[in-house]
Formats: sequence, structure tokens, C-alpha cells
Amino acid sequence: MALACGLGACGSSGHKTVTPPTATTTTTTTAAVSSTTTTIAPGAQVSGPRTVLSPVGLNVRAHAATTAAVLATAAQGTVLTVLGNSGHGWLLVKGATHTGWISDSASLSAPGKFSAYTSTSNQFDALYPLGWTYSETPPATVVFREASGPDTVVVTTAASTAALGPGRSGYHQTQSEQIVVCGVTTHLDTYTATTAPRGAAGPGATAQRYLAQVRVPLDATHALGIDANLADLTALPTVRNFANSVTFPFPQCEG
Repeated sequence: MALACGLGACGSSGHKTVTPPTATTTTTTTAAVSSTTTTIAPGAQVSGPRTVLSPVGLNVRAHAATTAAVLATAAQGTVLTVLGNSGHGWLLVKGATHTGWISDSASLSAPGKFSAYTSTSNQFDALYPLGWTYSETPPATVVFREASGPDTVVVTTAASTAALGPGRSGYHQTQSEQIVVCGVTTHLDTYTATTAPRGAAGPGATAQRYLAQVRVPLDATHALGIDANLADLTALPTVRNFANSVTFPFPQCEG
């Protein structure tokens, strides 16, 4: 797959080799964080690890601006250390060979560390939370399981989105949001059980109170489905992170 190498280079070796910022630049940048009066939203990340989700990588810039020089591009799966938060859309991060600024967009990176799933036969790659496990069920289903909990993310391939089917018996749709999965604009739909959760949740997966679904048309004869079975909606960001990291060997993604 065209992007498999990107996932395989998720460690520090995935960074472009650049000259680290000089002591003067680093001092100035860090001072800008401490001396500027900003309001950081509750729950916003200000420290700790952050993983690049974007299939095309994420630019690390010299300053907190889209016009600033690009110091390096961190590959998908790269773990950066957050040093500070500008309070207006930028995070100061440190990598293996550089210190600089990245966009704090949740579609490009996420707090924490992730593991990489790569499969040529199943025609998709993705990042999933560290500590989760997965199992493959032929011919085209992969179930990702929460480390200690009931949540699962089931990924299925089919000939079309119609073959994947919408919703599930015993559920009604409660919300929908537009997302982009590796170049394909689609929707993340959330459903709530109207009765006791029931219906096929996927091999090895158990139906929960909430169902989050994504349907991605790849071409005339291929589609990808993501069905997340969630005990509560606090896990919805996990589904978004998964969808934001998915790659597949079709032109709209590889481009």
C-alpha cells in the first residue's frame, strides 16, 4: 500500500532530518507561551504525548502561524511531546529532532499514544488507541477492542455502501456530523438504542447503547464501513480519531 511505509515509520525515524532550532529561537518561542496572556479552553492539552493522525503527516513550524517556515513534517503515527498551548489554535511540541508549532486541529493529531494497524488484504490502515487489541475475521472484518471495557470498533469492507447497510435494528439516529476520511467527505452518524441493544454488532463485538457509523465509498465496487459499539458517548472522540487516521490504496486517498 502506498501509505504503509508512513505507518511503518511512526517512530522518530519517520521525521525529516532538520537542524534543531538554535537556543535563541527556542528560548524566544518558549517565552512567547509564558508571557502571552491567553485563555486556554478547559480540557485543552498543555502537556504530554500527542500522536499525528493525518495520513499525509503534519507540518511542524517555526512559529505559531501558517505562514511560518516548516521545520519538518511529522509522519502519521509520530508521537510528539506537547510543551505548551498558545490558546488560539497552536501547540508547541518537541520531536526527536525538532521543536516547533503544530495546529491543534483534532482531525490532524490527538492526545495520547496509538498503535498502527496495516493490512494489504483488508485494504486499509489505521491507528487505534494504545492498549486496545484487534482480531481479523475473514473475509473482510476487523474488530478493535477496548483494553478494559465493552467498546469495539468494527471495520468491514464491501462492494458498496448499500451492502454495508445503514443503522441497525432497535436504534434511532440522534446526530450526524460531516467528516473527511482520507480525502473522502462522508458522515459520522450516531444512533441510540430504543430498546435493549440488539442486532449484529460484528464477529466478537457486542451491541451497546450507542452505535456510531461511518460509510466510505471508495470506488464503484469498493466501500469501507466503520461501526463503533459504545457504552457511552465519551468514547466518540476515539471513533473520530480512528476515522481521521484511516488510509486505503485508492486514488482519492493516495492523492
